[in-house]
Amino acid sequence: MLTRRDTFKVAAAAALAMTAGRAMASTRISQFIWTGAQEPVPRKLAAAYMAAHPDVSIELTAGTNAAMYPKIKASLEIGADDPLVNFGFFNLDASAKGRTANVFAPLDKSIVPNVENILDAYRQPDDIGAIFCMDVCGLVYNTDKIKEPPKSWNDLFDPKYKGKVALFDYYWAGNGLVALARLNGGGEDNIEPGMKIYADAAAAGQFHSLYTSNAQLQQLLVSGEVWIAPYFRGVALPWAAAGAPIGYSVPTEGQVTFPEGFQLVRGGSADQARISQEIINLSLAPDAVIDYCRTASVLPLMKNVTLPAELAKDPAVQPEAVKAAINLDYAKMAANHAAWSDQWNKRIKANL
Repeated sequence: MLTRRDTFKVAAAAALAMTAGRAMASTRISQFIWTGAQEPVPRKLAAAYMAAHPDVSIELTAGTNAAMYPKIKASLEIGADDPLVNFGFFNLDASAKGRTANVFAPLDKSIVPNVENILDAYRQPDDIGAIFCMDVCGLVYNTDKIKEPPKSWNDLFDPKYKGKVALFDYYWAGNGLVALARLNGGGEDNIEPGMKIYADAAAAGQFHSLYTSNAQLQQLLVSGEVWIAPYFRGVALPWAAAGAPIGYSVPTEGQVTFPEGFQLVRGGSADQARISQEIINLSLAPDAVIDYCRTASVLPLMKNVTLPAELAKDPAVQPEAVKAAINLDYAKMAANHAAWSDQWNKRIKANL
């Protein structure tokens, strides 16, 4: 039994401990991570860094690039020295938009020496970003409803799937729009061939709905409301591994490559920039990259990392599949985003 005096002593000690804890955590870092299969590795690395640096507190915010990037950009417009996050994980689409809008800062190679191990083809100009891994986009489907894996991007428009196709709203790399434009004589400079295919299909009732998050697609596929959708291998495979009736298929015309990695956000203090880059450097170490590959089903883009045998046997990562992949021009896509969105709203969304 505690006496009243003992109770006061315990409360005072707790308050002192909390105050000491706040004093020790003199530098606070905000890190953006992707929700879902991308979460385990950054959480583990952040915990290890804080254990080794008691004066640092790292707050992790999970979400998607589609939802988070506009908020980060807006935070810098409100206060250039007070970004919403200090660094985070971004795809090449958001990275291209951020480069154009001056959202991201270059990395200091003396703090991030592991950036030198990134494959030359993916090394970013001025080291604005560390693009160290790659997802691929193909056809995700319900294995209970579709017994034979789909084989072509054109399967999205097969009459037998009428009303059973879902698309990501606006995510051009993830909804197949640019891939279909390319396969029909267009591309980033001429989206009309792809836009017309999607507009005609929408008017004909081919599409069930548009989704804006991974969780929405998962629910649609598992429930059987949707049978097939263009989307990412790294999103679908963890669902399948957890027992969901979901498969991923490589289109014969090629998958869409989707490079990903870290960006340092402008603003914040010198200490925040340094610590953020130290964590990025840890994240680019071979063991950490392999952990990302295991948990998030991504491919390494590092000179010093080779996929383990159990991961390298997947058909989607075979040399011929990677060689045949469709590499998009994300800078052009970022520049065209507003115009494409306007057409998408008028010709696809308006017909759903």
